[in-house]
Amino acid sequence: MKLKMTAAAALIALTAGAAFADGHAGQGFNMLQTALMSELERIGVDPASMGDDLTLGEIATIKTIVDSEDSDAQKKGRIEAIIANN
Repeated sequence: MKLKMTAAAALIALTAGAAFADGHAGQGFNMLQTALMSELERIGVDPASMGDDLTLGEIATIKTIVDSEDSDAQKKGRIEAIIANN
C-alpha cells in the first residue's frame, strides 16, 4: 500500500510540475516578445510582421540580434530574414 501511495504522490508531483513549467514557459515567451516590441519599432521592423508563428528559439535569436552591436540596418535585415523564413 505504501508503494502505491508513493507512486501516486510521484505522479501528482510530476503532473503538477509539468503544468507549472508550461505556465512559466508561456509567460517567458510573452515577456520576451513584449520586450522586443519597442526595440523592433526603433530599428524599423513592424512588430506585427512577426505574427504568432515564431518559435521561442526564433524570438530568442531576434533578441540576440537586437542586443548585438550590429548597425540598425544589419539588425533589420537579419530579423526580416528570420520572419520571412518562418
